[in-house]
Amino acid sequence: MTSGTPKESGYLSTSTMSYVLSEPRLPDSATMQRLIALLVELAPTGRKMDLDETTRRFLDLWEKAARAEADPPPSPRVQALRKAGNAYLHLADEYQKAERMEKTVFSKNTVANQWDYIARLAGELLGEGHPDVVEARERAEDRE
Repeated sequence: MTSGTPKESGYLSTSTMSYVLSEPRLPDSATMQRLIALLVELAPTGRKMDLDETTRRFLDLWEKAARAEADPPPSPRVQALRKAGNAYLHLADEYQKAERMEKTVFSKNTVANQWDYIARLAGELLGEGHPDVVEARERAEDRE
């Protein structure tokens, strides 16, 4: 089965069709359009299909797939690492904020509350026995 003859511009060989339909990579736009034309031509006789509308619909899908292929979404592992990375950055920012507060805020209670918040964050992220968590808990207890 071929679309046209080898000398025609819309020609698709069986090997090209097989490649396009079996490979995980997307074909180029021109090959995709030729394949769509062939499939519309081979559609069951009882079902009328508009070539322009079908081509437009498939090319829209092809463009979405091409964008996804060029910039695939991150894997679940990468997403988890980014989430953890953001949590570490947030924890570092809060730690720095508490250190600044110790130098500028007059209320030890306010500073202790910040260290308590850091201890809870760090405990969830690093585990309760981690030295940073222990230190934050000790600093939170200093409310005199």
